[in-house]
Order: sequence, then structure tokens, then C-alpha cells
Amino acid sequence: MNQLLNGILATVLMVSAAMAQDYDVVILNGRVMDPETNFDAMANVGISSGWIVKITEEAITGKEMIDATGHVIAPGFIDLEQHGLGPWAVKVNLRDGVTTQMDFEVGALNISEWYAARAGKTQANYGTVIGQEFARMRIHDGLELAGPNVSMPYFFDYRVQAAEDGVDGWSVTRSDVDQMNAITKILDEGLRQGAIGVGSTIGYAREGITTYEMFEAQRAAARYGRVTSVHHRFHPSSATPTETQTGVNEILINAMVLKAPLHIHHDNDYGWWENQEKLAMARELGFNVWASYYPWDAGSETLVPPFSDRRTGKARWIINTKKRFTTREMTSFYPGRVSGTARKDPGYTLIAFSPPRKNWMPEWIKLPHFTVSGDGMPGLDAEGNRLDWDAPYEAYSGHPRAAGTHAKVLRLGRELGVPLQHTLAAELLAC
Repeated sequence: MNQLLNGILATVLMVSAAMAQDYDVVILNGRVMDPETNFDAMANVGISSGWIVKITEEAITGKEMIDATGHVIAPGFIDLEQHGLGPWAVKVNLRDGVTTQMDFEVGALNISEWYAARAGKTQANYGTVIGQEFARMRIHDGLELAGPNVSMPYFFDYRVQAAEDGVDGWSVTRSDVDQMNAITKILDEGLRQGAIGVGSTIGYAREGITTYEMFEAQRAAARYGRVTSVHHRFHPSSATPTETQTGVNEILINAMVLKAPLHIHHDNDYGWWENQEKLAMARELGFNVWASYYPWDAGSETLVPPFSDRRTGKARWIINTKKRFTTREMTSFYPGRVSGTARKDPGYTLIAFSPPRKNWMPEWIKLPHFTVSGDGMPGLDAEGNRLDWDAPYEAYSGHPRAAGTHAKVLRLGRELGVPLQHTLAAELLAC
């Protein structure tokens, strides 16, 4: 009997020792925080095959040991509005803590090909939505839009192609019944192939996309139980009757009657306070609806149409690394034509400053369920060339929100006394 017990004990000890050594990476002595479960404790983390498999206060070991004394251990951040998604932009956003980088506004086309081209080649977690704008380009501009790269960072090239006949059909042309059905079919096929939802840039196509076409786009996503993610019709207008809130009302009502998820991009301009109140009330009724912001007092645009005069009342000045524009000059880029500069450089970046945002930022970071998205632009140098993974940081020319958004939110939260668990929830979409 003693021999049997000793054998059993030896086996248990061997299994325990094997389990103790079974981690690829162990992170020790850190403050582990998880907003989803509200976990907050000094603990050790065991990781195997890329998955967190153990969080414990007990001592554990692994092949690689990382001492996190004095640091916080949290899940990697999720960003639903990263437009860069080229190698350089992926690199800098990983350094901003963003381990899941997705473009839910512009999205992509040819979803199966898009995923296949990135499998095993992308250093961050990824996913995409089916882009309403691309579907409209195919129907209203006659663009083939073939292949795996109908997405950012090639998006502006397609806008130039769409405007070559002098008409941005995707932006200004209203669909008849057959065209709307054709567009919806494209959205449905993208969802069938694995798109996480539908992405809409209706704010750049408010003359072309009717309310019913927008409703049908949201209904397509709703059939699969998936999100519609929208740059809404009137962002960022403060003029009645085209106020920001009116654009939010449209898509929020659609989401509620369809009982479907909704994400609203960059709700960080006029009317955000009303939008956030309505979203909070809708969540109390059980609806999965939310919005995101970015903590910058400037936005960005390109010279590629449609550069709508809806901006002129909001921006104090427009700059980039090459030239300064007045708001009057800015309106000359729209409508109906592509400037010579834009033809040569479709990624030419304009920076639009919005001074009121400085006063609003301290409020945004305190609101529960108001999430953070970077709205980062493609990684381009001063000549408009796309930057690769090894390009130096200083080669980038454009809006600073290409990276640093999430670090800035953490800094603002610390300076304003916002609980770290609250800030992490915003970074992780734990809404």
C-alpha cells in the first residue's frame, strides 16, 4: 500500500511540476486589471500558445519570465477606427498598446480575399467590416474593385478613380430600387464571407444615400446579428437642421427598431452631450449601442472630394506639412472635381483644428461606456509614399493621431484623477 501511495504521490508531483513549467511566457509581480470582470490585484500571469491560461497569486514559472514590478498588466487595447493598417501604422499602434487594430468605418470589399491575404502576415489582431462606400463605388461609379486590398490604406486611390469622370457617384448619386438591391446584395455577401459588420461613411455621401438605403444597410447587418459602424450623415455640423444629433437620431432609431448593434464613430464634436445621453438611455433599455471619441483637438482630411463645406464653420485653420489653407480656399476643392494636387497626391493631408474640443476632452474621459478610437491615418511620408515596417518614426508626415491616442487617454485620465479601471474600459471597448 505504501508503495502504491508513494507512486501516486510521485505522479502527482511530476504532473504538478510539468504544469508549473507548462507556460511559454510568465509575467510576474504586476498589478493585473481586467475591466470586464473588475479584477484588480497583484498577480502572476501564465501564457501558453498565445493565450492567457492562468492568473494567480501563487508562484509560477515558464520558458520566458517577465518581471512587471511597478507596472499594470491589462489586455491589449482594441481600436475600431485605425485607417492606416499598413506595416508602419500597425507597428506604431502596437507601441500604443493596441493589439487589435480594425477599420470599422471604411471597411473593405472582397472579404474572403482580404482575410486570406493577411493571415499569418499581420503582427496585430485584425478584422473588418464590409464597406458601404465601396459597394456604392462598384454600382454608381462602375469600378471593378477586385482583389484583397480594397480597403485602407489604398482607399484614397479608389476615390480618385471614382472621380475621374467628374462625378463622385458613390457620394452624390441616389440609388433606384435595383441599385439599392445590388448594393445590399454586396453587403450581404461580405457578411456571409465573415465581415464583422457593415461600415458606413454616409457623412461623405449624405446627398447620395437616402434614409431608406441606410436603413437597408443596417438591416443587412442585423440579419447576421452584427454591428453597423457609422460616420453619420451630419458629423460634425452644428447648423440647424443638419445638426450632428440629427445624423445620430437616424441611425440610432434604425438600430433600435432592428434590435441591432450600433457603433458611432468619433462623437467628439458639437452635440456629443445629447448623443451620449440618448445612447445611455438606449443601453438602459437593453440596446447594444455606443460611440467612440479621440482625444485630439484636430481632425484630418484629404484634398480628394468630397471635401464638403460642412467643415468650414468648424475649422479655424487648415495646415499640413506643405501649405497653409484658409477656410475659403478649402471650399474651392468641392464639389465636383479633383484638384491638380489631389490627382498627384491623393493622400495629401489637411489638418482641421477645432478649439472647443480642448474644453470637452475632460468630460469625454469621465463618461462611462464612451470608448476610445484612434482614427489614425495611413503611414505616409512627406511625398505621399507609404511607409513600411522598418521606416523610421520621423519619416511620417500627417496627423499625430496615427499613434499615441491611447497613451494620451491614459495620461489625461491620470492627470484628472479618473480611476484607471474606468480608463482601461474605454480603451478595451468594455461598454
